[in-house]
Amino acid sequence: MTGRDYLVFAASLSGVPKAGLRARAEAMLERVGLIAAAGRRIGGYSGGMRQRLGIAQALIRAPAVLVLDEPVAALDPLGRREVLELIGQLRGAATVVLSSHILEDIDQVCDRVAILVLGSLVAHGPIGEIKERYAQPVFHLDVAGDAHQVVELVESQPWVVKVRLEGGRITVLVADVPRAERELPRMVAATEVTLLGYERALPSLEEVFVRIVGRETMA
Repeated sequence: MTGRDYLVFAASLSGVPKAGLRARAEAMLERVGLIAAAGRRIGGYSGGMRQRLGIAQALIRAPAVLVLDEPVAALDPLGRREVLELIGQLRGAATVVLSSHILEDIDQVCDRVAILVLGSLVAHGPIGEIKERYAQPVFHLDVAGDAHQVVELVESQPWVVKVRLEGGRITVLVADVPRAERELPRMVAATEVTLLGYERALPSLEEVFVRIVGRETMA
């Protein structure tokens, strides 16, 4: 079959009215970026193109919920990026439930995450909130100039646990996060050093997963 033939066939099996089969297939080909390849046989498609065609088939009846199990696991980097971008574009059109062990992909395209350990739900919520919950009280300051001025000033604070300087990046471990958020930028401003970047270090989703799994398996 060609990509177009396949989607027309899938639409007919899904109950799309006969008069609207081709129009629906064309709309889905456009949605997943396969219009130019619609007349080619599927056997000549790349892995990424086949995955996009599969998503088009799943969308043929405009489902409210779309479940995708490891949709990019077997793809090369280009195909993986194409499919992830397509999944991201579905936001607002359907609720996508994406199952994957590649947590970088989840971090890239998902709004919420649920972590399962041995069949039990151990954490769930917006990704930002999950990261905040498991974040270490660490701040990164990227500076230009004599960073030692800032290091000496920061080290003198009673709420600072440890300071590390690597190149132009100062990493600060603190005991009082709210105070650090207020005071660290002010301390840099009190020196002759230029502050290029300032952020609280949040863990990657993979780091959060490792911490949660380690905690649960030790319990």
